[in-house]
Amino acid sequence: MPQFIWPTIYVAAGVAAGCVSAFALIQNAGVEPPAPGMPWQSRAAALAGRDAFYVRAHYLLEGRLPPAPNQLGEATAGTDSDGRPLTGGCTYLIASTGPLPRWWSLGIVEPAGAIPAPRTAAAKDTALQTTADSGTAVHEADGSVTIAAASRPQPGNWLKLPDRRNFTLIYSALSSSPKPLDPPFAIKRGPCS
Repeated sequence: MPQFIWPTIYVAAGVAAGCVSAFALIQNAGVEPPAPGMPWQSRAAALAGRDAFYVRAHYLLEGRLPPAPNQLGEATAGTDSDGRPLTGGCTYLIASTGPLPRWWSLGIVEPAGAIPAPRTAAAKDTALQTTADSGTAVHEADGSVTIAAASRPQPGNWLKLPDRRNFTLIYSALSSSPKPLDPPFAIKRGPCS
């Protein structure tokens, strides 16, 4: 019986190492910044490239279908424009920096496995608004959009942040190009509590 213990341990360790390396590849394959110095990352170009299998697996592991290439572009940001992680303990001003596409959406995604904080009576009065899009956002006279992201309601466009946890911004827009989506939004950090 002892002669089978070491081979079993080696096989189990090999399977575990294979799973960890596959998960790391799935999470990192095809991620490209659309432009240098931007907080946004995109997998759009990789959906049609050699990493397409791993990129599709990334979306499926998150419980989502991958966006259709040449129809819908998507980019995510886990940091502000200065490279600091996005956290629910701070406020953010998300402002458009150029022309906006015909349809776009900007939302907040909490990390997988995040346990929501218990809701207090005051929190029940504050509805969760975690998405703004071209149809719901209030535009300025020049067509630009400014969105406040904070834990408490703000005047104008507002996205509710999770309580003191890191989060990710996800930007989606109509796109007819396989190149990485260039989100026209800058993310500036405001006061932190």
